[in-house]
Amino acid sequence: MINKIWLFAVFVLMVVGCSEHANKQFDTSSKPNIILFFVDDLGWQDTSVPFYRDTTLFNKKYHTPNMERLADQGMLFTNAYSASPVCTPTRSSIMTGQNPGRSNITNWTLRNDVTRQETASRNYPLRSPNNWKVEGVQPDSMLLPMLLKKQGYRTIHAGKAHFGAIDTEGANPKTLGFDVNIAGHAAGAPGSYLAEDKYGNERPDSPWGVPGLEQYYDSDTFLSEALTIEANKAVDQAVADGKPFFINMAHYAVHTPIMTDKRYFQDYLDEGIDSTEAQYASLIEGVDTSLGKIWQNLEEEGVAENTIILFMSDNGGLSAHARGETPMGTEANTHNKPLRSGKGSAYEGGIRVPMIVAWAKTSKEQALQTRFPIKAGSRNDTPVISEDFYPSILELAGVNVPENSSTDGQSFIPLLQDKVPSDEQRKLFWHYPHKWGPDGPGYDPFTAIRNGKWKLIYFYNGQIWELYNLETDIGESNNMISQNPDIAQSLAEKMKEWMEEVGAQLPISRQTGKPVPALSFAE
Repeated sequence: MINKIWLFAVFVLMVVGCSEHANKQFDTSSKPNIILFFVDDLGWQDTSVPFYRDTTLFNKKYHTPNMERLADQGMLFTNAYSASPVCTPTRSSIMTGQNPGRSNITNWTLRNDVTRQETASRNYPLRSPNNWKVEGVQPDSMLLPMLLKKQGYRTIHAGKAHFGAIDTEGANPKTLGFDVNIAGHAAGAPGSYLAEDKYGNERPDSPWGVPGLEQYYDSDTFLSEALTIEANKAVDQAVADGKPFFINMAHYAVHTPIMTDKRYFQDYLDEGIDSTEAQYASLIEGVDTSLGKIWQNLEEEGVAENTIILFMSDNGGLSAHARGETPMGTEANTHNKPLRSGKGSAYEGGIRVPMIVAWAKTSKEQALQTRFPIKAGSRNDTPVISEDFYPSILELAGVNVPENSSTDGQSFIPLLQDKVPSDEQRKLFWHYPHKWGPDGPGYDPFTAIRNGKWKLIYFYNGQIWELYNLETDIGESNNMISQNPDIAQSLAEKMKEWMEEVGAQLPISRQTGKPVPALSFAE
């Protein structure tokens, strides 16, 4: 009798244990794993995937088979934008869901000092606003990783952070809600991509040295590969711990310094590409290989079917200093053609970016309620912007956007489900009241709006208005403002209303020491 009771007790414990295990597995798997694969300075044309209606010479130049596979498996966005033509404001828009004009994080940051962080030369007639948020992103309960962490996610940051300035809490991704920080800090570029240079740490006084990768110093491991290895370890641990994960896989590549990834460099030289551009192409292919290895690890861990990959760049591709000759034999400000200009510019080359979303693995039966099919090889022309990642990722994780978050983004999840957006004429805004480094087309302080096919830009230096029809003139070569004054006037009024709503700060005149006059189309 005692043996029967004992056997029955063991049986009950086994059943309960299995039930608890099953519930744990169900609860874990019902939350999709989310990977934001975020590349630095990757231009709209810096991939073998054509984001334009035609394949271009640039698409033929680069070898990115994993990006091709991602596009073949999911949805490609042809009108995706960064919230800024430079990095920190875009990264902050994803963390907060706010447009930089509202958050006042309007320029890239490094030092927590407005004067030392000025990016315009003293000869330039305008300088940055006095009180832009030079400290960058700081701890807040509304930040994306904070909210995901509360939902039970293991939050992982790998690579370039560039959220907050040196000597502020925001310089460390862990203070912003990440459980794991791999090589992220205040700086927005690596001192070096090479292990032999200690990834820039050979000069201890330099702010550019990439931290936390000392174990690779005696190897020949390129930075992009080291980040990939460490990111996969973090994913492995999350899976072992039974935790859903969000990973901000933010490569330092392809930011300057443009250096040689020896795994791919010679192949591009052999194809007749000049040495600088062959180095650049090797950086891109290294990032693509990283995507492939992270993808492979998901499959080996058995979690690919419940993992969604969001791919994007933080701004348009660099097309000024440090670049070489293009396939067309042209030089600066032409590396994003047919788009005009590049990183730092108000024109499309500075803000239009590649974007792809796909499940890492699909099956005929979408068993989980949080899952939905994404039509393979689909393209979507709806304009979206980087602040949309905040509500979209929260929706994927089953988290409501907090009512007091002042979110500007709109979820693009309905677009992935092939649903027509409720607001087909949504207005997108950009506000960059700074002069970005070099001289070139569109590199002056600006505010811009896109509404449907029309894009209006206001340049504060010289008080210049420009209007473009992006449907017929993606290269922004024909200023239509004199032919369409009514359209320009309407957009200018919307722009001004938006600036007043978000409290957008204005550049400072060096001559008067005061903010420039508020924009007025009548002027």
